[in-house]
Amino acid sequence: MKRRGKRALVAVMVLAALVGTRWLASGERQRPAPAARSGGAAAISRRTAVVPALSVSPAPARLDRGLSASPSPAPPPPPSLRGADVDGAVIVDEHGDLVVGPEILALFDHFLTATGEEPAAVIRARIVAAIRERAVGPAADQAIALLDRYLGYREAASAALVGPEADPAARLAALREARRAHFGEADAARLFGDEEREGEAAIEQSRILADATLSPDERDARIAEVEATLPDEIREAREETVRPLVQQAEEQALRDAGASDEELHAHRVATVGAEAAERLAELDRRRAAWQERLDAFAGARATLEATVADPEARREAEEALLASAFTPEERLRVRAILGAAP
Repeated sequence: MKRRGKRALVAVMVLAALVGTRWLASGERQRPAPAARSGGAAAISRRTAVVPALSVSPAPARLDRGLSASPSPAPPPPPSLRGADVDGAVIVDEHGDLVVGPEILALFDHFLTATGEEPAAVIRARIVAAIRERAVGPAADQAIALLDRYLGYREAASAALVGPEADPAARLAALREARRAHFGEADAARLFGDEEREGEAAIEQSRILADATLSPDERDARIAEVEATLPDEIREAREETVRPLVQQAEEQALRDAGASDEELHAHRVATVGAEAAERLAELDRRRAAWQERLDAFAGARATLEATVADPEARREAEEALLASAFTPEERLRVRAILGAAP
């Protein structure tokens, strides 16, 4: 693949990934969590890529901010939290004060993923308990106060973004305004600064891609310039996020050009290494086997439709065929793909 074409492909894949998530929607973020700083408490246990988005999520349930401690005993965690490592951290400086940064929002968001699964007050109580497990004294009180401001911000941001307005720049402006109203300029910059820079970059890149007056080389150069303005951590996370998409697109281009299995394997070894290339080859084999089974079922079902006139008898025969060929979990996939009988 030519170098210019590959650059354009990477840019398109980045923007495709950006549109697929929720960042500009409700203030819920997916981002790489910074490592714990010196003097800090619990380190972040899981890292997720920063990928801003352009859709609106429903307004989060209002949480009871009058609660200051978790229920005793605490109810069992909801399904979305069971077995999951807790994201985020409460970082404390040498004076015992809270260090305001995105890592504490990651802690809040970990528990807020259970919104709708259990009472809002219980979710808040879980967050308060997690804070008190990680900090004491002023830092804990400051973290709980920040939690309440964050809950208020989520409500305000969701309300501001509900409506027909679909312009990403307007959505980002609404979020910036809500953030500064709830956190002040300094804390808003500490909590959301990197995300806002990434959102601005994504918006500018989408404008560049839509500019018909630019040549492909000019478009690639402008996109690269915008990407270079982002912090190293964000650029690395973005590259990691879109790498599988880029790999798939490059492989499809090779297949379309008539590459053999051996040539495809050599490309994989060169780009992702021998171990990963073998895993991808095994994935190809599983996908091919699945497609073979799916095609066989579709053919048998077509035969039923052509030979069995009675709708009820045909439905029963199709259900029996489905049960004989697939596990219960696989049947859900088959029904979704082919619209098989329920």
